[in-house]
Amino acid sequence: MIGIGLWSSRSSGPSSVPVGKEAPAFKLASSTGGTVSLSDYAGKNLLLYFNEGVGCDACFYQSVELEKRQAAFDEAGVSIAAIVVNLLDEVRPVLDRLDIGTPYLIDEGADVSKAYGMLGKGMHANLPGHGFVLIDDTGRIRWEKEYPSMWASAEEILAQIRPYLG
Repeated sequence: MIGIGLWSSRSSGPSSVPVGKEAPAFKLASSTGGTVSLSDYAGKNLLLYFNEGVGCDACFYQSVELEKRQAAFDEAGVSIAAIVVNLLDEVRPVLDRLDIGTPYLIDEGADVSKAYGMLGKGMHANLPGHGFVLIDDTGRIRWEKEYPSMWASAEEILAQIRPYLG
């Protein structure tokens, strides 16, 4: 019985959107220009990376780590987008400094972070923690995981989401 808890892909905290349910729709400003909505990824697998954003370099280094293995995510058919509650003008200098090309979606009112059950899961009640949500090609949430250590290797994430990819 002990092994069951150790291998669970669910986070220990409550989620407002259970695995298997339809992902909440969103439309957010993007660091790559314009807006991005969940419907833009219809028919594709999408890995959302919720993080504390500006002031947490570890959160941005996570994006650097994921980009190093971008080809493996592409091969697995998974797009990646990060979600932060900062203003775009605050995020852009950090993305430029670390040469991050992953779209950062601006959840200014924290509504999307809250809808996905990620708000207040980290060290701050008004920020998302360091967590991921996989939305499959049908628009359903298939996996979620929080990383309180503020780090996960790309290989670990890929290994955990592969069973949920169609």
